[in-house]
Amino acid sequence: MNTDDLVGQLISAGVAETSIVRLDQQATPRHLRYLDLLKECPKVDAMGPDVVVESGGQPQVYVVRQDRLGGSQGRSRQALFELIRVLGCRSDARFLVVVQHGGLDVYPVGVFTSVPQPLITDREEPAALWRSLLGGVEFSRQTSPGLKANYHWIENLLFKLLVAAATDIKAACSDLTARQVLSLVGRSLFFRFLVDRNIVKETDLPSISQKAESLSELFSTPQAMEDTCLWLDKTFNGDLLSLEDNGYQRIFRHIDDNIEKVCWSLSNIQHHAANGQLQLDWGWIKFQHVPVDVLSQVYEDFAHQFVPDLARKTSVHFTPRQIAEVVIEGAFSAVKSALPHEARVLDPSAGAGVFLVLALRRLVAEHWLHTGVRPTRQVIRQVLANQLSGFDINLDALNIAALSLYLAALELDPKPSPLTDLKFKKLIGSVLRLVDNESLGTKTDLGSLSQPIIQGIENHYDIVVGNPPWTGFKGGAAKSLNETLAQLIRHEADTTVAKSEADGVVARYGSPDIAFLLAARLWTKPEGAIALALHGRFLFQKDAYALRRHVFSVLRVTGIMNFAALRQDKRLWPTNDAQFILLVAENSQPKQSDRFYFISPRQEPQLAAVGQFRVDPSAAIPVSCQVPCKHLDAFKALYKGGPLGFELISRIQHENRHSVKTQLDQLNLKFKSGYQLGKVENRIRSAQHLVGCPTADLNMCYRVDERFAETFDIETLQWPRTPDIYEGPLLLFRESPKLDRAVRGALVSETKTAFSESFFGLSFRGKVQYRSLMDLLYILSYSDLLIYYQLLTSAKFGVERDSSLQCDLENFPLVDWESLDREMNHRVRKVASKLSAGDPCWKEVDEIVADIYELSHADQQLIKDTLSVELPFVGARHFANQSVSETDLIAFTDAFNRIAGPFSNSEHAVAMPLGKHRGWSFIQIGGNQNREDLFTMFKELERLCVTGDSYWASQLRYHVADGIEILGRIDQMRYWTKTEARIQALEWLRQCAEVAEQEV
Repeated sequence: MNTDDLVGQLISAGVAETSIVRLDQQATPRHLRYLDLLKECPKVDAMGPDVVVESGGQPQVYVVRQDRLGGSQGRSRQALFELIRVLGCRSDARFLVVVQHGGLDVYPVGVFTSVPQPLITDREEPAALWRSLLGGVEFSRQTSPGLKANYHWIENLLFKLLVAAATDIKAACSDLTARQVLSLVGRSLFFRFLVDRNIVKETDLPSISQKAESLSELFSTPQAMEDTCLWLDKTFNGDLLSLEDNGYQRIFRHIDDNIEKVCWSLSNIQHHAANGQLQLDWGWIKFQHVPVDVLSQVYEDFAHQFVPDLARKTSVHFTPRQIAEVVIEGAFSAVKSALPHEARVLDPSAGAGVFLVLALRRLVAEHWLHTGVRPTRQVIRQVLANQLSGFDINLDALNIAALSLYLAALELDPKPSPLTDLKFKKLIGSVLRLVDNESLGTKTDLGSLSQPIIQGIENHYDIVVGNPPWTGFKGGAAKSLNETLAQLIRHEADTTVAKSEADGVVARYGSPDIAFLLAARLWTKPEGAIALALHGRFLFQKDAYALRRHVFSVLRVTGIMNFAALRQDKRLWPTNDAQFILLVAENSQPKQSDRFYFISPRQEPQLAAVGQFRVDPSAAIPVSCQVPCKHLDAFKALYKGGPLGFELISRIQHENRHSVKTQLDQLNLKFKSGYQLGKVENRIRSAQHLVGCPTADLNMCYRVDERFAETFDIETLQWPRTPDIYEGPLLLFRESPKLDRAVRGALVSETKTAFSESFFGLSFRGKVQYRSLMDLLYILSYSDLLIYYQLLTSAKFGVERDSSLQCDLENFPLVDWESLDREMNHRVRKVASKLSAGDPCWKEVDEIVADIYELSHADQQLIKDTLSVELPFVGARHFANQSVSETDLIAFTDAFNRIAGPFSNSEHAVAMPLGKHRGWSFIQIGGNQNREDLFTMFKELERLCVTGDSYWASQLRYHVADGIEILGRIDQMRYWTKTEARIQALEWLRQCAEVAEQEV
C-alpha cells in the first residue's frame, strides 16, 4: 500500500477529499502548520504520519500505514512510540490511526511513557469508525478510566516543568528577582528550541563557548552560561528576555554558592533523552515539533503564575490557541481594506503575542498563496517588521511576545542558517510598543486607550485583533476609562445614544473591552476588519443595552460566536470560567439590509472531553443588524430560544406592555427579600416579631402548612427586615427555581410566616381586593411560560447562574389582570385552590396560562421543548445530549406529518422513521419505505455521515429520487424535538412550493 492507496481508502470510507492533507508532497500554504512533519523537511528526525485528516479546518486524526512502522514487532512498536511522542508534542489531533490490510487500529495521541493500548481495533466498519473519530466521540466512549488518569497534554507537562525549574531556582537563590528567574528559564527554553530545530548545531559550539563540551552543557556552569547569554544577545538581540542587567558575570557571582543548583535546573531544560521508555521530564519533549503558539501560551500562563505582578497588571487569562485561531480566521475573512497578504495587523493588548504569532503565520500563508512561492527569510522578516504591531502596558508581557515572534519567524524560515544571518531587528520599540504611563507621559493607566494612542494611529491598520481586558478598572483608572469611552461614543456624528447620555451609558457597563472595540474603529481603515474576544455580558446585560445599540448602529458586525454554554469547559479554556464571545466586524456603517450570523456552540460531553466544540454552519442564525438596536433581549432570546423563541418573546412583550413591577407599583405592592441570618457575631438585631411563626422551607411544595412547618425560634439576626413583610396572605417566590415544578413555584401562606433571603415575598395584607392578582401570580409561578420567559430574557439565569433574580420576575409582561372576565377569574381561583391544596394540576395550569396569553399549540410545544434541552440544570443538559429512542423518532415524524400531511397527494405518510446508526438518526421524507433499499442505502449514508463530520455538521440531507430524501441528524435529543419537526416540515413545504413554481 502506498499513500495514493491510503488516500483512496479514506475517500471510499467517506472522508471528504478536501479534509485530507498529504504529508508526502512538496510544501504548500496548507502545509504551513505541518512543516515539521513533511518528509522533505530536514528537521524531521523520526518517521512521520502519511496524512492528516482535518475536521472543521482543525487537525483531527493522523494516519500512518502499518508497513512504514517497520517489519519486526519490536522495531514496529518503537517506531509507533516515537510517532505518538512526536504527535503528542504538537498538541493538536488527538488520534493516530494505523492502517493495515483488513482493519484500523486507533491510538490516543498525548504524553505517554510507553505505547498506550489502542482505543479501538476495527476490522469491519471503517466508515463508522471514521465518523466516530471525526465527530470527537471515540475518546470518551473507548478510553478506560485508567488510561484517562494517565492521559496528559503537552501543555500540562511543559507548564509543570517550567514551574518546577523556576521554583527550584528561586528557592536556591532568593536574591534573584522573579523576572530574572523568568528570563533565565526563558533563555534556556529558547536555546533548547534552537537546538531541537537544528538551527544551532554542535559545530556551532566553539563560537558560543569554550567552556562546554556539548550544546547540552552550555547552562551547566556559570562561565558557559555567561558565554551563552552573551552569544544570544549578539546573535539575536538585547530584548530577548532581558535580565534587567546585562552584566551577567556580576549577576552570576551574586548567586555565589547556589550557582550550581541554578545551573542544574537550567541544564535540565537542555536534557535530551535516549531512545526507549522515558520519564515525563524535559527529555521527553521534542521542541522541533512543539508549535510556537503552544509554547507561547504555556510560557505566558507560567509567567502569570510565577510573577503575580504580571497577572495583576495584564489580562489574567491567556487566550487558548484554538480560540485565537477562530479570531484570526474571522478577521482575515472579513478584511476588505487591503488584500489579505498586504494587511497590517494590530493587537492593542498583545500579552504574550499569541494573536500576533498566528497573524504572522497567516500573513506568510497569504503571501505564499498570492505569489505561488514559499516566502523567504527576507519576506518573513519584512512581514514581521512592517505588517504587525502589538501594544501592552507591561514590559514582561512584551518580552514574552518578542520571544514568541522570534520563535515563529525561525519556525517559518525555510532555511534558518547560517547563524550569522539570523539576527533580528529589535522588536520592542518598533513592532512591540510599551504603552504604560511612563512611556506615554500620562497618568491615566489606560494603556492603549490613552489619548496619545487613540489619536495617534487613526486609520492605520487593516485588521485589529485580540483579547482586551474584561475586568473593570478601579479608582482613577475607572474614571479615566469612563471619560474615554464617553469620548469614543460622542465621536460619532450620528448615533442612537444621545451625546448627553454617553456618560451614563459608560458608568453602567464599566469594563474596558467595549472601549477597545470602539477605539478599534478609529485604528482600522474603512472596510478594515475588527475581531475581538469580549466578555459575554455585552450581549446579555440590560444595562449594556444602550451601549449595544450604539455599537450595532456604527459598526457593521458580520459574525458573533457566543461561548456562554461552554464557559465551564476546562479543556477549552482552563483558566477562564466567564462567558465570552468572539465578535467580527467590518469597519463601515451598517445598512438597513445588512445581517450578521449568530452562533452558540452547545455543550457536548464527548467533544468537551478533548477540548473541542461543534461549529455547525446550519446552526448559525442570520440576524438583521437592526435587531440589537430595537430589542433589549434579542441575544438572550436567540441564544436560548432560536428565531422562534425570539419571535414568541417579542409577541408576548408587544401584547402585554406592562410588567409585573409596573402593575404592582401602581397598587403599592413590592417584593421583599427575607431575613438574613448572618454570622453569629453579627446577629445583634431583635427578631422577636418572627419568633413563633411557621418558617418557609425551600423543600416545601405549593404552600406553607403550619401543621408541618418548623417554628421560628431565633431571637436575634443580622438583618431581620421589617415586620410587615411577613404578614399574610403571602406569596413566597424562590430565588432558585428548580426543574421539578412542585418546588419551582411560589409558596402561598394565609398567615404570618418567617422566610429567609432564599425567598422574596409579596404580602397582600389588608388588600383582599387584589386576591385575583395574587391567584394569577401564584399560577404563573408554576407555569412553563414564566420560567421560559426568564430563560430567554434574564441576563444571569442560564448564563452565569442557575438561579433567577427578583428583577426577572418583576420584568415579566403581566396581562391586565383587571380586564380578565368573570369566567376567567373563576378558572384562576379554581386552579389556584387546587395547587394550594397540593394537587399538581399541570395540564390545567398550562391551559389557563395559554388561554390568558393566547398561546397556540405550537407555542406551547416550543416552550416545552426549549425547557427540556436549554434549562441550566443537570437533568436538562443530560436530556439534550441523550440518544434518541424509537419512540422519539416516531413522535418526530408524527409531528412532521401533522403539518406536511394535509398538503401531500400521497396516501402514505410523508415522513417515516428509518432508525439509528453510529451516532446519527434518520427519517425518510416522501415515497414508500422499502427495507431492502434501506439496508443497501446505509453504506452510502455512512459515507455521507463521515463527510458531515468533516464539517462538524449536525444535519445531512440525501436525495434519493424526485420527491424522496433521507434526513439524518446527530443522535441527540436537542435535534429531534417536536418543534424541530415543525421547522423541518415547514422547510420541506417551502421547498415543494419552490419546485412547483419552477414547473409552472
